[in-house]
Amino acid sequence: MNTYKKYTIEELLLDDYFISSTLHPTQDSKEYWDYLLQNGYVQTDDFERATLFVHAVQSPKEKMFRKEKELLWERIEIENKKILANKIRRLHRVSLLAAACIAILLGVTITPYFYREKDKTSINPMALLEQKTIEPVGEDICLILSDSEKMNFKEKSADVKNNKKGEVKVNSQTLSKEEHVNSEEKENSQLKEEETTYNQLIVPKGKHSTLLLSDGTKLWVNAASHVVYPVVFDREKREIYVKGEVYLEVARNESVPFIVKTDRMEIEVLGTSFNVKSFDAIEENSDVVLVTGSVNVRTESGKKIELKPNQRFSYAKDGKSTIENVDVYDYICWKDGLMRFKSENLSNILKRLSDYYGKDICWGKEIEDLKCSGKLDLKEDMENVLDGLTKMLPVVYSKDGENYHFSMNN
Repeated sequence: MNTYKKYTIEELLLDDYFISSTLHPTQDSKEYWDYLLQNGYVQTDDFERATLFVHAVQSPKEKMFRKEKELLWERIEIENKKILANKIRRLHRVSLLAAACIAILLGVTITPYFYREKDKTSINPMALLEQKTIEPVGEDICLILSDSEKMNFKEKSADVKNNKKGEVKVNSQTLSKEEHVNSEEKENSQLKEEETTYNQLIVPKGKHSTLLLSDGTKLWVNAASHVVYPVVFDREKREIYVKGEVYLEVARNESVPFIVKTDRMEIEVLGTSFNVKSFDAIEENSDVVLVTGSVNVRTESGKKIELKPNQRFSYAKDGKSTIENVDVYDYICWKDGLMRFKSENLSNILKRLSDYYGKDICWGKEIEDLKCSGKLDLKEDMENVLDGLTKMLPVVYSKDGENYHFSMNN
């Protein structure tokens, strides 16, 4: 039987359920921890000191850096547990013990860890984004349901809709919730409501998607992007996990903030529209562009920023950050099939076109820093778009099979 009996103060401070129970106690969580304390599964002295520490710093995990998190994740893997707090209450404190869910670690490149108990799987959603076996590089849009069933869609775009019952509809095809719930999950439906399960939407290069979440929030998901989201949001938080680029229109709910987590940032909103771009931290800057409302951004280094409409927060791979006023449509028009740019390096434009159309484009070093301003209609055939670039700049391109190469027009 897994318990908290051997938990040290440090391990309690890394436990999401302990932190949440301390900062936002409920009747259920109070009864749960009282039961563990009364039966000796958690030492009273350790519990009290950990509680004081959480109240003193609010959330100790906020101050962790990448290397620290990576080391802690290895230790946490050993004690991965399920939340069974309400089950304890329901069975009048009989000896059914449960542990809090595993902490979600931001900004850590890890091997995803799964545990299976009675054929049920608990998943760290941030780890899902790091799985190299499902990077968004295939040919089809892929939807991975909470029971690990994969569904591929060959269309250029997919319209994915989720409702509050956990049902999913894709391009007018309804996927019944009952088709994806095994018999044990049905028998434990009340417990299942306690646990957060996740779907994944993986959009490869050359494809695009829209995604409607169970709370009414809508996402436009750009090419080469990966979104991990709860089948149904719980009552206390709304969190999704993003790698790539998405534009969001968040359904307002002042009592339950909406949080977008990437490998380098955490963005919290109440109800607003904004664009998030966070690809591989080694290759690109991450940025947030706010269209309406307000957002709070917290970086991996602990820096906190509040954005106002028409502002862009850019976070460089070296840790430097900037805030500037921008024409936001330049950064969100991709969702309408357009690309606008002002004094943009040609290399950045070509990379975005390569992702959007799913074709390889390379270029000589002599042209990568050429500046370009203009607008491209991405609904056009790719070669028509490339021809447009050759009219803006002194460049030419050649085609070798499915590959394109740009060079100076001498």
